[in-house]
Amino acid sequence: MSNFKPIRFGKYLILDKIATGGMAELFRAKITSVEGFEKLVAIKKILPNLSQDSNLINMFIDEAMLAAMLTHQNIVQIYDLGSMEGAYFIAMEYIHGKDLRVLSNKAKEKGLPLPLEYALYITSRICSGLDYSHNLKDFQGNPLKLIHRDISPQNILVTYEGEVKIVDFGIAKAARKTADTREGLIKGKVAYMSPEQAAGKTIDHRSDIFSTGILLHEMITGGRMFEGEDLEILDKVRKADFQMAETIVSDLPAEVSEILRKALAKAPSRRYNSCVAMLADLEECFSSFTVRPRAEGLSHYMKALFAEEIAAEAATLLKMEAEVLSLKEEGVSDGKTKTLHILEHIEPVPTTKTTPAPTTHRLWLGTWAIAMVAVAIVLALLFKEKRVPSVVEDTVVTSVKTSELPAPHAVAPAPSSAETAREPASFEPSKREEAMEALKQERFATAAALFEKALADEPGDKSKIATPYAQALVGRSTGILESNPEQAESLLKKAIELDPSNAESFFNLGKLYTAKKEYARAIHAYDKATDLDPSSPDAFFNLGFLHYGRKDYAKAEAMFLRVTELQPAYLDEAYVNLAVVQNLQGKKGESIGNLERALEVNPNNARAKKYLLRLRRTSKNAKETNALENRISSIARTGTPVDHCRLRNNGQVCGADKQKTSFLG
Repeated sequence: MSNFKPIRFGKYLILDKIATGGMAELFRAKITSVEGFEKLVAIKKILPNLSQDSNLINMFIDEAMLAAMLTHQNIVQIYDLGSMEGAYFIAMEYIHGKDLRVLSNKAKEKGLPLPLEYALYITSRICSGLDYSHNLKDFQGNPLKLIHRDISPQNILVTYEGEVKIVDFGIAKAARKTADTREGLIKGKVAYMSPEQAAGKTIDHRSDIFSTGILLHEMITGGRMFEGEDLEILDKVRKADFQMAETIVSDLPAEVSEILRKALAKAPSRRYNSCVAMLADLEECFSSFTVRPRAEGLSHYMKALFAEEIAAEAATLLKMEAEVLSLKEEGVSDGKTKTLHILEHIEPVPTTKTTPAPTTHRLWLGTWAIAMVAVAIVLALLFKEKRVPSVVEDTVVTSVKTSELPAPHAVAPAPSSAETAREPASFEPSKREEAMEALKQERFATAAALFEKALADEPGDKSKIATPYAQALVGRSTGILESNPEQAESLLKKAIELDPSNAESFFNLGKLYTAKKEYARAIHAYDKATDLDPSSPDAFFNLGFLHYGRKDYAKAEAMFLRVTELQPAYLDEAYVNLAVVQNLQGKKGESIGNLERALEVNPNNARAKKYLLRLRRTSKNAKETNALENRISSIARTGTPVDHCRLRNNGQVCGADKQKTSFLG
């Protein structure tokens, strides 16, 4: 990075080079836009010496066009395709994390093997992403029958936040492109192929299932499933000659062995028929664990495993930011870019083959693209005096979601005159700035009114201001949940309509419905909130309270377990409530253990002391009870109280001096 100088082209600022492969270079970059919006992205660019290779160009374009159609939480998102100085590039989601190969090596190095439950969890997320891609349809509703073909450790990324992402659909092809699925053609990494793929036979989606089984096998055993020289491995793969995991891991649960047996069957007809069927069996295994595996638990493991790397990467990003700031006055060089819309058909680089006639769909998109260029030229003439140089060439069309706009409490300064010139304001700039400033100052009613007026003036701008408008509505509803629940409900429903990804709107709806004793609707709202923000302990806590009220103690236990994993400031209360619902299910030992944990967190928790003594008295003699009282006193003398004041679903504040929880045990 020391010798790399940031390069700007269009909305992208290339920060540094991450890696170089046999076909392309990978860069870390930022996308910048109006009002200070920034987002890290990865830029994949064909190597300069290969930029004239028409076959590679066509493969690269195929990858971008194919991957751009895939929108799933377990697949790396492609944002854009373009060209810079004659070389094609792809802008994609930047992943803060490591691939499975690096994860496996680091686990061995640090002596922290991946727990079984998270091997199963990672596999379940791979299955989820593959099932989506296998069932993808084109714009006319025709099944694409997509196969990844290269499910291997390097193509499975795990983020530091516990998310799992499939990357590189570069050699994936739709079944209808028969030239690329003919027998005899072997692609992918040999040690992770299915037997039929290694034999060069025609494959279907079940080949990806076999490859996924290999990954699960290796995560469980900690070693390679197929070892040896390339030709030796190829022969073993064709014969499906490997050692079953249960012969390596002695205490492997029978249901896990069965999943591996079905996924790794040599004959495709004996494997799982679909990824969703494999996913269902994996989900069934989760119930056998004390704590259901989730992204948060995997995140804790990743952060423990890569603590040094995370700190180093953060320092690198800070260093790059400082370097970018130091270059602002002298200016950052602009690369010349040409945008190609990611959903538009891109004609191949000319070859000796005859180019097929475009379909009606392609013609329509091509006409649309020409029209957009014409509009850009007209705008260039109209705003010639205000614009910075390089009008059309420096514009890069992106597909950033509205939900990725900055939060209201982190609104950046107003755009510069150059930024404003690049994109004419959709409504009067002063009104826009006024609305955003009101939102920043938490004057929600004013902000909402200004956004509403902006929409009335320019209805077409709804998508551009949907997220901040929704935030204003949610903020406005918070203050009237009790005094005017009908209006609050109306505001929240409108906020959800504007931005369905706003977790706080569903959380507030949950509080509102709880107050109205509409418990089924409250549970549904909180479920949505936890899906959108799985790191919210408050939503899980209130879900636990609601399930407890409905006497569904198993679900209540699961919710309070989640809260203890997230370790909020009121952790002692979560332990107490968890203990209550466990005791109601006859889990007295676990209940007592969690009450002791509550006292370790907060020795002054009177409820924990009282409930613990009550449980002991029901099953122990007086001598043992006295010993327990001495233990509690010891904890109280040596422990350190914590400040756990927190807003609850009932609107009350609880503190060290005034214990109040959602229910009494």
